[in-house]
This record gives sequence, structure tokens and C-alpha cells, in this order.
Amino acid sequence: MPQDLDLALTQPIADKTKARLARLESEISQLQTQLKELEAEHAILPKDQSQNTAVLSPFSRLPVELLAEVFFWTLPPMSGAPLDINKSPWLLTHVCSQWRAVAVSKSSLWSPLSIDFSLKPNYSLAMVKTQIERARTLKVRFYGARYRALRPQVDILELLLQHSSIWEEIRIQLTRDLVPYVEAFADPLPVLRRAWVQWNGADSQRYIESIDCFKSAVSLTDIGACSQYQFIPILLPMHRQLTRYDFDAPWNTHCELLKSLPCLHEVRITCAFGVSEEELVAPINLPLLKRLYVSHAEILEDLKAPSLTELAVCGGPSDYWEDFLLQSSCSLRRLCIEGMPDTYDTVKILEQFSSITELAVKINGEADVEQELLADFLAHFTVSNAIPILPHMTELGFGYCNGSDVYYPEYLDMLASRWNAGDCALKAAELMISEPHLDPDPISLARLDMLRQDGLNISLLSGEAAETRMNRWSHIASWD
Repeated sequence: MPQDLDLALTQPIADKTKARLARLESEISQLQTQLKELEAEHAILPKDQSQNTAVLSPFSRLPVELLAEVFFWTLPPMSGAPLDINKSPWLLTHVCSQWRAVAVSKSSLWSPLSIDFSLKPNYSLAMVKTQIERARTLKVRFYGARYRALRPQVDILELLLQHSSIWEEIRIQLTRDLVPYVEAFADPLPVLRRAWVQWNGADSQRYIESIDCFKSAVSLTDIGACSQYQFIPILLPMHRQLTRYDFDAPWNTHCELLKSLPCLHEVRITCAFGVSEEELVAPINLPLLKRLYVSHAEILEDLKAPSLTELAVCGGPSDYWEDFLLQSSCSLRRLCIEGMPDTYDTVKILEQFSSITELAVKINGEADVEQELLADFLAHFTVSNAIPILPHMTELGFGYCNGSDVYYPEYLDMLASRWNAGDCALKAAELMISEPHLDPDPISLARLDMLRQDGLNISLLSGEAAETRMNRWSHIASWD
């Protein structure tokens, strides 16, 4: 038991400690209350600061139409960029109230709608519905995928079909399980201008005789399809006002189309299912045609295009090109050749038809042979000893699909020889390489910069960008 003396000494210390603890607890309680108040204020201030910053931002003083134009340039390309809340236009609605109001009010921002199940397995049906509600017309890209769950694909497709009356463009990839929903579709397509159909796997075309959902598209002017595995006819509207088509089909099908479509301005004729050897009584006259691609040069025998300005042809003897140009009596401006063209024949055609001032050569073969052919073309187009070589050419484009060695020094020698020639008309040059990341060496880069500074427009692209550009040479349409 503590002695009285110990208690007398300890009690004041205990009382003092107790009092101190009480004061500390009181102070802690006050500080905790103050901390909560500060944290609440801290949570509010960023929003106020964001609003104040938005007011001070130059963007806040932009006219609505100009801001909407800026927003338009933030839209991602439809290919490879499916619907995503973290991308424009959805992202724009989460920046500030002004941006949200402008973004929601501009229906054109919501027109592009990309759904690609090969890239993403699920999409929010509510998001798709909201985007459709905000859009006045739709540019739809719907790609089904046979290895994904069917129900989400059907739900989205059915929703899109319910709003087909506002489709302006449609690109669709069908699987076997999605075909019945398209076959059952028979609603009008009053504003549809462009359409493209492709298939996801050979079994997706099994038991399909034709696609007839576009018969009611009274505004349709551009249609294409990649049958790939077997030819599936697409029934067209009766009005026949198409200005462009791109089909892989038997030659007799192309003949029927070409004869029945008088308004064609651009055509891609791909005979993936054989070319008939049967000769026509007379060439098919295409009086308005401006741009033409043919997968087989012999097709040109049966065509006449007096207004043609751009021709892309996949290989074949140059005799077919020559006879076609003479038969058409056209002033061809641009020639694109795919495959493994003969250098001598190409130069001969360019010398004979001086209206051709632009040449694009897309070399496609074995890698080592490609590189040899490119070197041969560069040598033929290099000016030596002041002897003019096709001085009237204003644009030269070369591209190859499988080679990995790049002849930058030889290419630049060719450009410099033509650029420095006194009578050379060269204005632009392109070099396209399918292999990615093949950049010029430092010396070649310096030479490129010098030519560009002197005024020559030079484009060097590799990888996907090069593929896209070479597709344009062959009149493959851009959808982005």
C-alpha cells in the first residue's frame, strides 16, 4: 500500500497530467474540426479554379462556331478508334460546362460512330443510344467479329438498324450469325450516300445469295464490297445514279454494271473471280469517268473513257495501256502502276503520251526483286550528262511493299539531278515504304532538307501511313 507521503507527492503530478491530457484532447478535437473544414474547402476550390481558368482561357472567348470547329479536329479516325468515353467527342463533355454545352449542341460531332468488335468485346448500349440522339445523321462503322460473344453484337446492330433512316454512311463487316438480321432488314434508307460491305471469315458468306438491303437507298452514290471468299451480288437501287463503285466481281458482272450506270466518275474494277476471255462487240463507253482502277490490264481492251484523267492498273503488258489510251482519246494526267512493271515500257508510255505528268509506281513482289526494280526505276529517271529524261513530269511517286533496304542516296541523286536540270518541271516527289521505321541516315536527311528548302515538295512515309497513301494512288476510298 502506498504510504501517505508517496500519495501526497504523486497526486499533484497525476492531476496535472490529467489536466494536460484534457487540454490536448480538446485541442486535437478543435484541430480535427478545422482540418475537416479545410478539407471541405480544398475539395471545392479546384472546381472554382477550373471554372475561373476556363473563363480566363483564350478558348472561352472563341465564338461558338470556331470552338466547334476546333472540337471537330479532335475527333479520332473511325478506323481503329471505336466508341470510347475517354475520347472525343465524349471527352469534351467532361472538361467544363461551356465545352459540354457546345459539344452536345453540335450534331456533326456525334455523327461518326465506330463499333468494332474485333478491337473491343463490349460497348455501352446507353452510350450508343445517347450518341444517336445527339446526331442528326450517322456515319456508321460496324465491324462484327465471329470470335466474340454474339448477344452484344446483335443488340448494337439492332439498335443501329432502328435508326437506319439517318444513316449517311455505313461500313459493315458481317459474320454468319449477323447476316440474318441484315437479310430481314427492309426499312428505307433516305439519306444514305456511301456504303461498304465486307465479311468476317469464309463461313460468313455461306448460303448467302445476295444482299438487297440497299435497294431503298435513293440517295446512294458510292458503294463498294470486298467479297474476298466468294462473290455475293449486292442489289442496287433502281435510280442508277451511282457515281462510284468498288467491287471484286466476275468480269461479266462488271460489264452489266458499267453499261447500266451512266453517271460513273470513279470505278475500281477488281476481277478476283476470273476475267472472261469473251470479247465484247464494242467497248463500253464511260463518258463521265475521271478515275479508274483495273486489277487486270486486259480489261482495258473493253473500255473507252474519253474524260479519264487518272488511271491505276495492276501489271500487264503496256500494249493494253497504249491501246486503251488511243481508243479513249483522253488527256490522261496521272498514271499509277502496281505489281512489277517493266521500266522500259513505263518510260515508253510516258514519252508517247505527254499529257501524263504524274507517275506513281507501287512495286509489289519478292523483297529482293522489288529492290532491284526500284533501283532500275531510279536509274532510268536520273538525268545524266544534261540529257533530259521525261522533263515534263511534275510528280513522281515510288513505293514498295516488301523491301527493307532503302536506296536513299540513289533516290536523292535522282531527285537532285531532275531538280537541277534546266528544263525540269518536277514539283513533288513521294517515297513510300511499307516496312515501318526505315528513316533516312543523317546525310540523306540533310540533303532532303536542302531540296525542300529549295522548293521541292518531298514526302517520305513508312509503315501504315505509307500503306494508306499508296491505297489512295489506287483510288481506294478514304473513310476517315
